[in-house]
Formats: sequence, structure tokens, C-alpha cells
Amino acid sequence: MRGSAINAWRWRTVLTALLLALVALSAVAAPPQPLLWRVSGAHGTLYLLGSFHMLSADDYPLAPAVESAYARADALVFEIAPELADSPGMGMQMVQRAMLPAGTELADVISSDTADKLRAHLGNEAAYAAMTRFKPWFINVGLAIRAMQGTGLDPALGLDQYFMQRARTDKKARSGLEGIEQQLHAFDAAPINEQELSLREALRPDAELQNDVRELHRAWRSADLAALEATQREEFFVKTPVTGRLVLTDRNRNWLPQMQAMLAQSQTTLVVVGALHLVGDEGMPALLAKSGFQVERLH
Repeated sequence: MRGSAINAWRWRTVLTALLLALVALSAVAAPPQPLLWRVSGAHGTLYLLGSFHMLSADDYPLAPAVESAYARADALVFEIAPELADSPGMGMQMVQRAMLPAGTELADVISSDTADKLRAHLGNEAAYAAMTRFKPWFINVGLAIRAMQGTGLDPALGLDQYFMQRARTDKKARSGLEGIEQQLHAFDAAPINEQELSLREALRPDAELQNDVRELHRAWRSADLAALEATQREEFFVKTPVTGRLVLTDRNRNWLPQMQAMLAQSQTTLVVVGALHLVGDEGMPALLAKSGFQVERLH
């Protein structure tokens, strides 16, 4: 009897372990389902795909609907053209735009409290000294990238990079919605007080930042529109409204005529842009629907 009880216990243990393993495997195997819309015009079709600019190998392969959209596409369009994104001069151009005017240092444009927090965050005076010639938005971008990399995400595996490389291999047409200068302007033109506020947010403890990144990544993987809209509203339009207009609203409105022109052509185009460009009343799906196009959410 005792042997039977022990055997039963062992079987329950084995079955429990197997079930847990199956659950874990299914969680890993479930492909991401990023935001995806189909927009139909009189002649052409657009697929709007929400990108996450840094991902991991676990984020591939993608959901079948995304692969289907890519297979149907005659051309792919990104925020900036692949040849610009891959250009060695892009980084130099970004650094040049990020420099403070001659004779001005970081401590001249941010509060002493923020400067002290940055110094403490960087950990040594030499690292802080290397930052003193740059505008707050540039430092903020660097800290954000570091936080994302701390979660295991890699810019080389971002969704836009993935499709740029695939389109190159498959010899599909590739282009961009804006140039480097236009993209940099969206960050550089933000008022200094909003740049400083964003910098202070980026100076929170790494664990907090990384938790935020994981939550945003989870929302992207599961096409959690409500969570993405909440992030967009809070981080851009509540805390930094001018930055939100520059980075999201103005750029979306600049892209709208280009997408309208694509829909007038007899071809299918896959447009890959940051996921936050696709949510809210000023997101691309909403703007195209207001323009009279048929818009259908697939994910």
C-alpha cells in the first residue's frame, strides 16, 4: 500500500512537471502578434504594422498574419529609408544635432538637482563630464537604450531592422516616410523643460525602467491596444505635450498624404512604423479612416 502511494505521488510529480513544461513551452512558442491593420483604397492596399525598435531572438518568428502581410507586399515603407538607417553618417548627424551651442553646457540648461541625479546615476565624474556638451534629449535616448538592453533587447533585432533585411534579401522595394533631419527635428525641437523632465524619468532606478520596458514589450507582443494607448497618453501627451505633438502627431500628419498616395497606386504596401504611431485618435489608422479609407484591424 505504501509503495502504491509512493508510486502515485511520483506519477503526480512527473505529470505536474510535464504540465508545467508544456505551459512554459507554449508560452515561449506563442509568436508575437503586434498591432496590424489593413487599409483598402480604390486601387491599393496598405498594411500598417506596429514596430518595436528593439527585440530579442525570442520574438521571432512572427504571427502568421504578419508573415502573410509581408508576403503580399510589393513594397515596404519605414520611418526612414533603409539606406539612411544604415548610413555611417546618421550617427554623426545625430551627435551634431545633439550638441549644445558653443559656450553652453548641460548644467546651464537643467536644474542643479537634475545634474546631481545624472552625476549619481552615471557613477563617476568622468562619465558625467562626457555628457556636459549634449542636450538632455540625447542623454535621455542613451539611457533609454541602456535600460532596454538591460532587459535583453537588441536594436539589431528590432522589427524594422528585421523587415529591412528581409526586403533586401527578397528584392522588394524599400523606402522611407522622412529623412534623418526630419526625424531628429522631432526630438531636438522639444522645449528644454520637457527634455529635462524626460531625462529625470530616465534617471529612475534601473529596475523601475526595465520593468516599464518589459510592460511595454508585453503590450507590443500581445497587441494590447489599451496599454499602448495609456503609455502614449501618459508619457507623451500628459507629461510632455509639445514633445508628443512633435514626435507623434506632427509626423503622423506629415505621413498621411504619402500613405494616401500609396493607396492610389495598384500595389500592396507594408508600412512598418513605431507602434505608438498607430494608436489613439491621431494614430495612422484613425487618420486614414477619417480620410475615407476602409480600415480593418487584423491584430
